[in-house]
Amino acid sequence: MMAYAKKKLRKLNKRGGIEGLPMELMIIVVVATVGTGILVGWMGNIDEPDTIGDITCSVNQITMTADSMKTGFNVTVTDQSGDALKGATVVLSGCGLSNGKTTYAITNENGVANFSNLSLTKTTHGVGYIDVQVSSPTHGEDSIRIPVVR
Repeated sequence: MMAYAKKKLRKLNKRGGIEGLPMELMIIVVVATVGTGILVGWMGNIDEPDTIGDITCSVNQITMTADSMKTGFNVTVTDQSGDALKGATVVLSGCGLSNGKTTYAITNENGVANFSNLSLTKTTHGVGYIDVQVSSPTHGEDSIRIPVVR
């Protein structure tokens, strides 16, 4: 019985039972290539997301001569193209700024947020920081730090 099965198996192999496999492989390769081409074409039409490009401050650092002082400065925000970013929220925190209250401003059409008459409190010597956090619903978030030296 075993010899009969082996003989039949040899006959199947001689009749070319494997001939259909290369054609199936070719169809799979063609379908995969076309599918990959379609996906790459779709992804090519996706726009790069808008982001905050640069945050600059009108002061490089703040030097304190007493435990507390009043100060003011401007923060300018641009997008990744260098254009002014209007309507971004700029939030300041750190160094006892405004007695721990949230200090924020919205950028104008020139991308500038103006902060005036800010009260700073820093009783220790050394370097502290004012954290400047910028967020925009269309451009995401970014931040910088302004050193406060006493």
